[in-house]
Amino acid sequence: MSMKDIDGLELSPKKAEYIKFFASRAGVKTTEIASKFNVDPSTATKIIAELSKTDLITYTPYYGCTLTYRGKEYANFLNRRHGLIVCLLVDVGMDIDSACEAAGRFEYFVPKMVVDNTCKKLGHPERSPCGIDISSDTCCCCPGEE
Repeated sequence: MSMKDIDGLELSPKKAEYIKFFASRAGVKTTEIASKFNVDPSTATKIIAELSKTDLITYTPYYGCTLTYRGKEYANFLNRRHGLIVCLLVDVGMDIDSACEAAGRFEYFVPKMVVDNTCKKLGHPERSPCGIDISSDTCCCCPGEE
């Protein structure tokens, strides 16, 4: 999978968290979203409406939100970025729990170029210390293949 046409900063941290949540299940209902993020259902509906304008999710009233193919790719990138940041932080001496927590605080501000360079520097790890599978990206691992 290639995410060559993204920079990793397209979404706000909150919207990226929603995408990661949608990736964990199919047909997420507004009430589940509101409960998960501790917001009013109207706030969840507003975020869904904004995300529906992208090609990352589809929303069907009374059924819920699902990720599109592109949304699944983006969710994979988000998990890849988190996992690689955790790897980097552990590599420089942080314990796993602290590294995972720290990554969660700033990962949304790390562009894809930094993610790819971190992957190369760390030898293309396949799994983070906190247990996240790190997907490969042809932009990073095999630049000639698309």
